[in-house]
Amino acid sequence: MGVDAIIFDLDGTLTSFSLRILDAKREFVKRIREMGIDLGALDERKPAEIIITYLERFQGFPREYSRRILDECIEPYELEAAEVARLRDNGRAVLERLKSVGYRLGLASNNSRRCVEMILMRLGIRGFFDAIVSRDDAVRMKPHEEIVIRAIEHLKTLPRKAVYIGDSAVDVIAGKRAGAHVVAITGGADPRERLLESGADFIIDELDELLEVLKIIEQRAL
Repeated sequence: MGVDAIIFDLDGTLTSFSLRILDAKREFVKRIREMGIDLGALDERKPAEIIITYLERFQGFPREYSRRILDECIEPYELEAAEVARLRDNGRAVLERLKSVGYRLGLASNNSRRCVEMILMRLGIRGFFDAIVSRDDAVRMKPHEEIVIRAIEHLKTLPRKAVYIGDSAVDVIAGKRAGAHVVAITGGADPRERLLESGADFIIDELDELLEVLKIIEQRAL
């Protein structure tokens, strides 16, 4: 088997995209600016990890403090999204099929551990996953590769034998940096054009298309 592990993003990938991420990051940026810290051209359209790295490197702002402020701003929105999250079409069937074939399944999300666990338990899919990595389990968030690499390590495999599925450019970049095969799914955070620009290996519109993509990846590995 050329691939033995499948790793999913959560919001917008396995579940419907419902997180008001721009509103959450707008609050984060506002809090930082209210402290008199210059963010230059950075605003809520940039990934939170980019903002936090800028603060750390160029403003001498402790990463731990930035992350605490981010958590305070974003978790209420994550909890709100967790209450209404629903599986994408054929989500359970795809997970069941992947497990029956013998793939190890992981989840790598920028969401908090609390919200990830809440969503998985509410939707009744927690038991499918052999490894879960949230932002609480890593120093750096996507688009940095750490969260994806940690999931790969927990699944005891190699990057070239792992497939990462996400719905945003941030996911694609993190997966590519981690060395995994990357599948992007439309209908989430970013449009198809942005996913293509980010370097996704494959783009799908529905989760069940993943099964055919895996066949192609396996054939190429022969």
